[in-house]
Amino acid sequence: MLRALELKLTFLVACVFFRLLLDASYYLFVHPVFDYSGFGYDFTIFSYTLSWLIYFPSVVITPHLLFKVSDYFLASFTLTILAPLASFVGLSGVNAFPLIVTFLVFAFLRLFQHGTIFAQVLPVPRILKISQGRSLAVIFSILAVLVLVVWYFYSGAVRYFNLNPLKVYDFREASAELASVGFMGYFNGWVYKVFSIFLICYCLWKGKFFYFSLFLFVQIFFFGVSAHKGVLFYPFMILAIWFYFKRTRAIAVMPLGLSFIVGLGLVIFLTIDSILIGSLFIRRVFFVPAKLTFDYFQFFSINEFVWWGNSVLEGFQPYPYELSIPEVIGKFNGSNSSANNGFISSGYAHAGLIGVAIYTFILTYFLKVLDSIVLNSDVPVWLALGMTIVPLRSALISSDLFTTLLTHGLALSLLLLLLFRRSRYYSHSKGNRLKHV
Repeated sequence: MLRALELKLTFLVACVFFRLLLDASYYLFVHPVFDYSGFGYDFTIFSYTLSWLIYFPSVVITPHLLFKVSDYFLASFTLTILAPLASFVGLSGVNAFPLIVTFLVFAFLRLFQHGTIFAQVLPVPRILKISQGRSLAVIFSILAVLVLVVWYFYSGAVRYFNLNPLKVYDFREASAELASVGFMGYFNGWVYKVFSIFLICYCLWKGKFFYFSLFLFVQIFFFGVSAHKGVLFYPFMILAIWFYFKRTRAIAVMPLGLSFIVGLGLVIFLTIDSILIGSLFIRRVFFVPAKLTFDYFQFFSINEFVWWGNSVLEGFQPYPYELSIPEVIGKFNGSNSSANNGFISSGYAHAGLIGVAIYTFILTYFLKVLDSIVLNSDVPVWLALGMTIVPLRSALISSDLFTTLLTHGLALSLLLLLLFRRSRYYSHSKGNRLKHV
């Protein structure tokens, strides 16, 4: 069974089936139920054919086996960004320009993944290994976790402790007012997105299941106080990555798993007329980011770019809007929500195609450094993936790239991996506990 999953043909068929299922779910569920929020239907042969002419070549060049973190990232890019965007463009008849730009970004990432050309332009630096780096990474992570536990009690945020995922919005703001103040507003997120996740990965890697259970309990405590549902989901996602990718490199499980989720939501809607699962896992996960990509391109193609006046160039470049970028888009599309989206949309908001190109280049280089850690050290690919999957997903569908690097802890995850790594070949010698070669 596992060997069949590793075939390229299996991956291709699964990706095509997933796209067809997305098309069916849009036609049968998303459009009829959510037409009022911009999910229209205007089928034309030209748009639908064009969407497949972009999607299928993307699938063909997508890695189907996991050897590097970028392999998973590119597969996720195809399935969670290109597939729903192609489906939305093909069935709603909207302008295909955002889809074409997204495909070009994907093609660039794939082209430079192996790095022969890219390495000549900007080579990955040779960073010295710290002999006690692994111990430092573990100790520092434990201290960070302990600090946050103490802080939640000291700040009084623990009084809003709640384990009901349906009530998180009742407590999130009140908890944040006490716990997410000043520097702690950044530190809290780093702990439960980076340090705690690192310790969970480390315990799985070492086979220390008692300590894994302990840090899982701590992560559940963080969820209860912070009221962020993702905090509860992260460790179980890491557990699934560890369990599956220790046994096979086949990425075909992604389109198959996503097909199951979409199919389940569609079947429940068609049989018992319940929209809850479909709204959460079809509309929200796949088609909302796709539509937001179109909204970002539509708005900033006719309005002023931001040029990072709200972030890295704040104080040097005037910010042209009274609201934040997500709030501007939320007002523009009528949702009146904070419409966050991924690095392509935010890059376009800052500087148009120039911004998209800058963000793509930065992300490409980051992935090259991350891949080099896996290829040139004893860090297992599943561990590096587990450490970075959450912030990388944020970069894809819900956050500005610079925000992902800093606030969401992507850069911090890389630093921890740099500390944690050891050479694939090393020997012991007198007076030098570990000698790297």
